[in-house]
Amino acid sequence: MWATIQIVLGLLGVLLALGGSRLSQPMATSAGITCFALASVAIGWEAILTRKIVLGSRLRGTRQTYSGAAAILQGILFNLLGLFLISLTAVIHLNNGRELLRYFARRPGLLLLLFGALCLMQAVISFAGSLEDREGPRWMVILNLLASRRLPALILGMVGVGATALGFFEIIAPDIFDQMGGGVLEMLYGRR
Repeated sequence: MWATIQIVLGLLGVLLALGGSRLSQPMATSAGITCFALASVAIGWEAILTRKIVLGSRLRGTRQTYSGAAAILQGILFNLLGLFLISLTAVIHLNNGRELLRYFARRPGLLLLLFGALCLMQAVISFAGSLEDREGPRWMVILNLLASRRLPALILGMVGVGATALGFFEIIAPDIFDQMGGGVLEMLYGRR
């Protein structure tokens, strides 16, 4: 059932996006992007409910199978991607998004919190690793654990904690945040 929903939404998204682009119909293009977003949400909910997700291709040798908490977090990431695409198309149709861009340039706390949460989720996924990372000779599994899982997880975790702390700090004390250098975004995007 999940695969059928994902395939139908994906194909409908391609047809609408290409048709809207060729026929200069922005509404059809936005509908196509929304279909892609809904396909992403369907992938996310399948991963959350089944606690298993397979990414990549077996033919190319890039297959990665996640289970448990890593699959649930991957599902949350797919849901957030879908919500981002839906909100992006809504902003495009409501106005050109310039006012929203100015708001986030003045108050980036919410975006910093979101970015920090995404980094922390990806750190947990990287630390848990895929099922394919745990297969093979013992020395290769240990090498994968240290080099390709623990180190990126540590870096992503530190970036996530830093971004989350900055986001909370900007929300709690925006004036102090601006005095410490937060006004750089306002200068870049023009506060008017």
